Amino acid sequence: MNWDYIVIGSGSAGSVLANRLSADPRNQVLLLEAGGSDSHIRYKLPALCVSCMGHPDADWAFQSEPDPSREGRKDVLSRGKVLGGSSSINGIVYVRGNRGDYDHWAQLGNRGWDYDTMLGYFRRIEGNRDGSSDTYGKSGPVVVGELRGVPPMTRVFVEAMAEIGVRKNRSYNGEPSDGVSIAHATHHKGLRWSAARGYLHPVRSRKNLTILTGANARRILFQGKRAAGVEFEHRGELRTEACDGEVILSASTFNSPKLLMLSGIGPAGDLQDLGIEVLHDSPGVGKNLHDHPASYVKALVNQRTTNQELGVFGRLRHGLTFLATRGGPATFVQSAVAFVKSRPELEYPDIQFHFGAYGYELTDAGFRMLDVPAVTLQPNVNRPRSRGTVKLRSSDPLDTPEIQMNLLGDPHDVETLVAGTRIARNALKTKAFAPYLVREFAPGPEVETDQDWERYTRRVAGHVYHACGTCRMGVDPAAVVDPELRVHGVEGLRVVDSSIIPQIPSANLNAISMAIGEKGSDMILAARR
Repeated sequence: MNWDYIVIGSGSAGSVLANRLSADPRNQVLLLEAGGSDSHIRYKLPALCVSCMGHPDADWAFQSEPDPSREGRKDVLSRGKVLGGSSSINGIVYVRGNRGDYDHWAQLGNRGWDYDTMLGYFRRIEGNRDGSSDTYGKSGPVVVGELRGVPPMTRVFVEAMAEIGVRKNRSYNGEPSDGVSIAHATHHKGLRWSAARGYLHPVRSRKNLTILTGANARRILFQGKRAAGVEFEHRGELRTEACDGEVILSASTFNSPKLLMLSGIGPAGDLQDLGIEVLHDSPGVGKNLHDHPASYVKALVNQRTTNQELGVFGRLRHGLTFLATRGGPATFVQSAVAFVKSRPELEYPDIQFHFGAYGYELTDAGFRMLDVPAVTLQPNVNRPRSRGTVKLRSSDPLDTPEIQMNLLGDPHDVETLVAGTRIARNALKTKAFAPYLVREFAPGPEVETDQDWERYTRRVAGHVYHACGTCRMGVDPAAVVDPELRVHGVEGLRVVDSSIIPQIPSANLNAISMAIGEKGSDMILAARR
């Protein structure tokens, strides 16, 4: 069969594409997913996302190179390897971003990506049922609403932020976006509502939609400079499928540029060094990698917190709470967010906080939960300036890419993170926290001067699983795709996922990735009319 559309990747954008492109029964759509089914309980209960990280059935678990901007530290870069992609293993927090984020995209030459246009796509996604904000759409396929049964310390955090001048704003996904709130999330009755659950599950029986799991794409096939199919491995067999319409890459910020380069689209010198025939010299492929750099302030408190509830009895208690209320610790990880300006003259917040009623340490073996009650205030930089790269390690499709995060390569990001951690420390000094605070656990009172804070920041800062930008959208020579998401220099090929983002928005990426899928599907279908 010659397909009308082949979509590579079933993540937040790919699930949307498969649904929208197959809505017309005349379109024959093939969806290739390297991972497997999302039926396991680990994908349904949000708190079990920690059990997905590093799990070979759930996570690509990419490894980064030593980062010179952070004392040579390496990162595990989780990406969902399952139906629904990262929307099936993430922390479920739902954030759109603000007007300035998307108007900036348009100002860069990306017409049609301004805030007012994108707002319609966000509302198309949303199916809000709890009335948590009147800004949400009501009839979309993904249920969005406020978390239920949050720990008491969450509300203490909300009051503390309000006390230091951050207004309470339950509608932080509207305008204005600054403020503090219980987090809103993609869930319903305590269960994760991934892109796969919202977009794929209801349409899997469509006769014109074929979903292949365990299908690992190797390269895109071309006739001349037109994409004509995909080569992939499936159940130990090397297969090819032909496409008469368009091939669409939705394979993630790490795999989309990898597949372009394996197919001969990328920096010519790098490809030639690996013996890959150059189809189109595109120097921007794999560049512009960025994430939200994050740091943290942790405090010991005198109230029992979630990190103490990981034993048999704690899990049993959480399970019973879930069954009785469809809320509680089994249904979330981070329970509050805040969008804060480090300086009052800023037009939009430059810092986002995630709050968790738990405490942990990072060790060489990974996360180690504390055995005493604690809370974590995590600021991250909303629109960072640091940039990294994704490169091919070899011409072998099974080899992992070489990823250099360079997360704190720009001094602006260090300064902003230091400002965020100082704000977090001030929040701990409020009357709201006073009855509960035992002491600051990290960084501790010995960190006080600007130099102390910078050293601490470079020592502990990490990413927040929001990597994007490696197939940047734009109209300049270094852009990889145009504003219609068509790959420059070839035909019949688009990239539709978070890798097209020119500048990361002030938001967790699940919402914008689904909106990219919605807008991308409109543009693809319009081109066939």
